[in-house]
Amino acid sequence: MLRLMAASKEPLTTSEMAHIMRQVLDLRLGTVDIAPDLEVAGHGLLETIASMDGLGMPTTASTAHVSVVDNDGMACAITASSGYGSGMTIAGTGMLANNALGEPELNRLGLHALKPGTRMASNMAPTTGMHADGSRLAIGTPGADRITTALAQVLWHFCQSGQGLQEAIDLPRMHIRHLDDGSVRIDHEQDEALVADLAATGLPLHEHPPHAMFFGGVGGAVRHSDGALSAGADPRRASATAVG
Repeated sequence: MLRLMAASKEPLTTSEMAHIMRQVLDLRLGTVDIAPDLEVAGHGLLETIASMDGLGMPTTASTAHVSVVDNDGMACAITASSGYGSGMTIAGTGMLANNALGEPELNRLGLHALKPGTRMASNMAPTTGMHADGSRLAIGTPGADRITTALAQVLWHFCQSGQGLQEAIDLPRMHIRHLDDGSVRIDHEQDEALVADLAATGLPLHEHPPHAMFFGGVGGAVRHSDGALSAGADPRRASATAVG
């Protein structure tokens, strides 16, 4: 999504952003998620996106994310998840075992289709970024299959449209949703301007209340070019920030 966003010479409209999200999710659902070799399929997806954008390739409550930057410009983003939880803990550790094999959005081939040791798909996308002016960003979110679209939208607003990090996090969100019957719709938060812009997509719309938990819980931290530190937390989920 970020590669296609970067290919635009002008700030994206809402309908253009929705189109980008659908392009990438369609490719992922139709190829990567059902591929026998996820690593090969993942590289293939990146190559496909590169040919689409014309750029050269560079050489849930049970999911938590932490973003950190420091005065020296170091940035770290960590996302950890137990999925919906397997109901088991690993003896002697207190750690919860995940249920990734039973999550249909991660294992679309079915419960017993993958050989032991096969790498699985993941929605988690902890992200760090560096600007030429010396600023640093760490960002990420929980949210199952809304992780990628939530992050793409916050980065769209923050990097392309000039909003501050907290403002970019607070703005209304949308998500391209592939339903079990094969149809596609746009789930979105209640917002008149957003709905008006999404009309250009021609896709059916499904409304959620403002700041719905469904759309993730983005948390980010920034070291600005002048050395100042700031952070943003999502009102959609339990979150907190600290600057010291």
